[in-house]
Amino acid sequence: MAFSQGSEQQPIYNPLIPFTGVIFGGLQDGKMVIIQGQVPGHAKRFAVDFQCGSCEKPRSDIAFHFNLRYDEGNVVVCNTLERQCWGSEERKQQMPIPCGSYFELIVNVRSYCFQVSVNGQHFLEYNHRLPFSRVDTLKISGDVHVNAITFRSPNVPPAYAPPAYTPIPAFNIQPVLASTPAYSSPFQFGKGPASHLMAKQIYMNTSCQGGKRNRSKNTNPPVTVSNPVVPYQAYMGSLWPQQKIKVIGTVRPKPHRFTINLKTSYGDNIALHINQRFDENAVVRNSRINQSWGTEERGLPFLPFVPGQTFEMLIVVQPTCYKVSVNGRHLFNFNHRIQPLNQVDHLEVTGDISLSHVQY
Repeated sequence: MAFSQGSEQQPIYNPLIPFTGVIFGGLQDGKMVIIQGQVPGHAKRFAVDFQCGSCEKPRSDIAFHFNLRYDEGNVVVCNTLERQCWGSEERKQQMPIPCGSYFELIVNVRSYCFQVSVNGQHFLEYNHRLPFSRVDTLKISGDVHVNAITFRSPNVPPAYAPPAYTPIPAFNIQPVLASTPAYSSPFQFGKGPASHLMAKQIYMNTSCQGGKRNRSKNTNPPVTVSNPVVPYQAYMGSLWPQQKIKVIGTVRPKPHRFTINLKTSYGDNIALHINQRFDENAVVRNSRINQSWGTEERGLPFLPFVPGQTFEMLIVVQPTCYKVSVNGRHLFNFNHRIQPLNQVDHLEVTGDISLSHVQY
């Protein structure tokens, strides 16, 4: 795959572990690799390696070996492998990611070291022993489930603001390899539960004129919210033709149902009701007008949602319908039952799902 200077490598969702993948364009000062996932409660250890190649025999040099060892008294070991020989270990007697928790690990490449932060907190620095320009491969192995790997190059706007996970109980999940949908967002508001309030405040201050949101794409970037709490509700302002609504989330490991609604403030009507029902193996679409549900639509070309897996849903507002895709594949169209579209102004997400990114 060609990689042009100034472009951003697309995220990788739900890779099988052990994972070995190319870092397109290699490493540069200021490049960041963001790994999000969870550690099972029975974990013994897992490692993240920045390698100079992907050869197993003889083993490629490893510029930075970051190894979390729960079976050695919760210690983190850093090292370098050069010409089949390990160097001296650097150990930190502090475990930043407890067993059974979600995490966000960020490795920031600097001119003199690898900087590592976990869940938004600086953790350690590891001085370079090999030129980082030689690194072209990322490897993740051991007892870990990875939801997403994101690459952020210097001087390239981030694809999205990744969630800062708060450690909460995780479950044992059998990962599957998912597609890597392409998406981009030129704007972000930061992280944490307060980001939705900040987004709303900035929206109210800068995106409203005469009581209505200015829909000029040239002047107002989309609102982006990171890691909102479910159930989630957002005031979007009136829908407009060609508007895009993006939802990136992770299905709970043992789900029953989850719902994504586009609603109206007046009358509490639902213009688009998307209801994933794992107990019925169906994605039900409908609308609710004056407290009455319409005719359900159930036909699909494929079932897009998998327990424990991360997905990206894109809703595009067309003149006659909502066009919905999941992980880059078209899923269905839903003809408008509530018009004019400017009545629709709320997004709602409920059920057995966690959210990492919402954009509208």
